Amino acid sequence: MTTDRLESTLSRYPGVARARVDRAPDGRLTARVLPWSAQDSVHGLTEVSPTETRFLHDEIFLGETYLQGGIVLRANAVVFDVGANIGMFALFVAARCPSATVHAFEPVPEVFAKLRANVDRYGVTAHLHEIGLSARDERIRFNYYPEISIMSCRTDYAAFDNEKHLIKNYIDHQRVSGPQGREDHLAAVEAILAKEFEYDYRTCQLRRTSSLIAESGVPVIDLLKIDVQRAELDVLRGIDSTQWDLVQQVVMEVHDEDGLPTSGRVGVVRSLLEENGFDVTVSESEILTGAGRFAVQAIRPSYAADPRPVVAALGNAGELDGAAIMAWLKENSDELPDAVTVVSSL
Repeated sequence: MTTDRLESTLSRYPGVARARVDRAPDGRLTARVLPWSAQDSVHGLTEVSPTETRFLHDEIFLGETYLQGGIVLRANAVVFDVGANIGMFALFVAARCPSATVHAFEPVPEVFAKLRANVDRYGVTAHLHEIGLSARDERIRFNYYPEISIMSCRTDYAAFDNEKHLIKNYIDHQRVSGPQGREDHLAAVEAILAKEFEYDYRTCQLRRTSSLIAESGVPVIDLLKIDVQRAELDVLRGIDSTQWDLVQQVVMEVHDEDGLPTSGRVGVVRSLLEENGFDVTVSESEILTGAGRFAVQAIRPSYAADPRPVVAALGNAGELDGAAIMAWLKENSDELPDAVTVVSSL
């Protein structure tokens, strides 16, 4: 086995972002693994821009934004990732819950290509769909922002000034409370905001949510994650009344912005979810204060009785164990290194 193949095998271990295997002149192999929780683990991802990738990594891996308010991942979970972008949440799910199956939905072609590259690289069990989910089938124009693709959205839903306000809040918060040594990253974000944003138009395919649930054939959706830039209510309204019982948990970003058509949306979303049997929690994080963005977590009360175990989250690098990785390699590799070391940079 080449070192490349062994590195690829190691990268499939839950919680490992990247691996490096070195062969000594006498043929002995040593392996180093970098956990997803490490601050520089974003290097090597196929991305739209390093600045955006760092933002997503901080939010999803370090902040665990989609595992708040009682949301959990269970063994063999089925996850619908609506608004998958480059696949950061799909990678997070794979790291925390390697037995999970992910259906990832991303309608913008350039972004979808990066999603596919990242999923393929890390061996994530995922079904990829180059479409968006909505209340009905249609082809519609999107604004695609090449430098900050997470702002891309339906042209008729665009509200650029609100997005800039959110990102400015992120910069200010990170300078006060974020990890040290990040000034270059924050300055890069500011430089993007200072420019007149350029965007291109893309015509993208939307499908009714119910159609994709039916076509997937899944017996349950353990977690429906939605982050779709003001189209979140469309996604929910696309679920047929007979399908709601399949959905056990929902985590979503909801736009509720004064002076825009989204004003009052949190109340509408809460009512819709409660009518379909969920306990609902709404919060506004410090980073999102004043931006009209709210985190909504909805959990079906009966889900607590699901017999499948909750998968424990992986924390810092110290929680990856070289001996455990070696034991796993014995079952998954034809060649073994002499040692596996967990490192904080690679």
